[in-house]
Amino acid sequence: MIRSYGISEAGLVRRVNEDCIFIGEKPFFILADGMGGYAGGQIASTSAVEAVKTFFSTLTEDRYSEQTLREAVLCANRAILHRKLTADEFQDMGTTLIVAAVHGGNLYWAHVGDSRLYILKRDDFSQVTKDHSFVMSLVEEGKITREEMRGHPRKNEITRAVGIRPALEVDTGTVPLTEPLMILICSDGLTLVDDAVIETALRDCGGAEDALKECAEKLLCEVYDAGATDNISAIFIQFTPDAT
Repeated sequence: MIRSYGISEAGLVRRVNEDCIFIGEKPFFILADGMGGYAGGQIASTSAVEAVKTFFSTLTEDRYSEQTLREAVLCANRAILHRKLTADEFQDMGTTLIVAAVHGGNLYWAHVGDSRLYILKRDDFSQVTKDHSFVMSLVEEGKITREEMRGHPRKNEITRAVGIRPALEVDTGTVPLTEPLMILICSDGLTLVDDAVIETALRDCGGAEDALKECAEKLLCEVYDAGATDNISAIFIQFTPDAT
């Protein structure tokens, strides 16, 4: 059984929410965090989500795979580049993008940017996606720690985004759905709080009807208490194996 819940809220600093999310019935999930100014970022994220939704409208669930999700991201990339042809003022716009879909006992994902996909298992909590960001490159080079990323002055600089150039490298992966899992897809606005805070909130999420909503609201309060310097968007997915 799969249950899901999504939130997308403006932070305390920016005037416009440049994030966009969507939860489909099949099921599939989309999260985009736009950049390029208030209007540009909003257009980029919305255009990406609409392009992916249109792409998925032509698919049956048996065609879900890492490759088709990659194609969905590339479709969004083309859509934003086309939009730029008639909008000179939005030449700097682009967006992060995570697309995930469930079929045949697997969750497939595709990712560009610094939005994140986390997995909580019984004995493990981990970030599955890799941030395409300047500060993550510093971490990989051993110049800063993951803890220092959060306060770095260049923490918002991403090194890969949808809608910037025709050639786009897309990360993909597969998560087997063989045990109870909590999956979190989120924009970087949520990661203002420590991973430990996120893990605790997910572990405290029960199986009641409103559990995912309560988990989302708890994390939202944590981010607002921390200053909410960016917009906050998240999709919570709870997987429970069917009883046999």
